[in-house]
Amino acid sequence: MTRLENKKVARSGKSPDIERLKPHWIEWLTGLVSSLLVLAIIAWVSYEAVNGTDTPADLRVDIVSVEKTRAAWRVLFDLSNSGETTAASVEVRGTLADRGRLIEEAAVTFDYVAARSLARGALIFSQDPNNHDFNIRAVGFTEP
Repeated sequence: MTRLENKKVARSGKSPDIERLKPHWIEWLTGLVSSLLVLAIIAWVSYEAVNGTDTPADLRVDIVSVEKTRAAWRVLFDLSNSGETTAASVEVRGTLADRGRLIEEAAVTFDYVAARSLARGALIFSQDPNNHDFNIRAVGFTEP
């Protein structure tokens, strides 16, 4: 508190604002924790910038379940990206074949699959995939 402020307080007869004179310990603790978090983020980003690798997207499709719906068959699957870069416009295609002859085909496009992440989708078929040669895979993507 400045001298001028002290004189004003003395003339007014009011007690000085205690919060301005001595910050509460919570304020110090909050400032310390915030500073440590900012330093940790800066260190992590710097480490990734120096040591990070940009391997291309590595996509894998795993079937979760095949279920009968009211009008069709739904094949639920997980699409994982174990690469270090994001894949955009990822197309997953599934086919039903019988002795090499294509019977039915379904496809779905994911807007993006982030690096080291998992997305879930489904393909819809009019015939039971369990009765045919069923194949599902990611067929392409773009780099965003």
